[in-house]
Amino acid sequence: MKAISNGLIMTIPLTIVGGISLVLASPPYDPKLMHATNFFMKFMDGWYNWAVRNNSQIMVPYNMTMGIMAVFVAFSIAFFMAKEYQSKYPDLDPLSSAIISTVAFFTIAGVLDKSGGIDMTYLGVKGFFTAMLVGIASVEINRVLLKHNIRIVMPDGVPPAVSATFSALIPMIVNVFLFHLINMGVVSAFGSTLPQAIMNGLTPVLKGTDSIWFVIPVMLVCHLCWLVGIHGGSITGSLTTLVYTSNLVANANAHAAGKPLPYVMTGPLSVYIVVMGGAGATLGLALMMLFSKAKQLKTIGRIGILPCLFGINEPIIFGTPLILNPLLAIPFVITPIVNTLLGFYATAFGLVDRAFINVPWTCPPFIGLPLATMDMRAIILVFVVLAVDIVIYYPFFKAYEKQLLLEEEDNIEVA
Repeated sequence: MKAISNGLIMTIPLTIVGGISLVLASPPYDPKLMHATNFFMKFMDGWYNWAVRNNSQIMVPYNMTMGIMAVFVAFSIAFFMAKEYQSKYPDLDPLSSAIISTVAFFTIAGVLDKSGGIDMTYLGVKGFFTAMLVGIASVEINRVLLKHNIRIVMPDGVPPAVSATFSALIPMIVNVFLFHLINMGVVSAFGSTLPQAIMNGLTPVLKGTDSIWFVIPVMLVCHLCWLVGIHGGSITGSLTTLVYTSNLVANANAHAAGKPLPYVMTGPLSVYIVVMGGAGATLGLALMMLFSKAKQLKTIGRIGILPCLFGINEPIIFGTPLILNPLLAIPFVITPIVNTLLGFYATAFGLVDRAFINVPWTCPPFIGLPLATMDMRAIILVFVVLAVDIVIYYPFFKAYEKQLLLEEEDNIEVA
């Protein structure tokens, strides 16, 4: 799970580059509904016409990043998987493992079309899970071969780069032909390639994760862990990163193809709405702290408000503290769940468009969500959710503030 999480994190820059390409190719302007009557609208009209004329060139960065995302997933997961094993198997080279995984993945996913070119259907988001399986399985195969010393060992004095090349030869042969044979067997038995069969089997599961019945239990586990001092994100992050990244890339592909976006739950919706300001959705709490009568809370608010605005709320969590705090535990757990309901249904009912662009998670919510959705209505959703969060936290915050004020008064009297 750690290798999968780290591997997917390494693809984030690719999704951002692909997202920029999509933004340039898809200006939020409709010449049928809008008219170039002022400077701004003339600019939008010019941008639209430029994007239409140069669409194929503008989309090249997208096609070479998000369009073949599964290739990078196979590479990066195998790299981190091998890195995790290196303490026990020093000769298990991460780079060689990553290359072997990529070649094996191409063998089963890079199907030739009728013209002799590579069909990219399963090199993108549809090949995500196949790429993960190949990345993990290929490294395990390499590890078993290494464990039984099935490799070519070059004599001393041979340059390390040459020695590594020959050492990777047997694992490369075994992996490529093994996956190729498995793929041929699946085609013979089911009439579809291995990536296609895996995707067909997982489609109902993926649709099931795009619901509040998936997000709410995950958020519940995450925040209950935080309350007892365990980093909840490290427990649930591997699962949510996998699902949300897959959903976002699928939405980007649909947008690029001019089709309806299929998924509601994505990383931007989670970061900017569900946990607005960090775990516990503490941005509203941090704002209230700025005006607190309790010196401790006011100080923590001043220190934590800026990081919290950018999604980093450790100063709030540990300074308040929220961990093992019976007064603030209830809103800390409930607020993200309420935010999930608000964000999910506002998006599902079309009040706000679905996200298809990956924006750095450190953007403030009122900037990040509009950029991710290319929908200015997202700003309204952000401020509505923030107001609701303040309402939820307020009574518990005032009770905790009252307790701290009594403690501060007692300390003054003792002094």
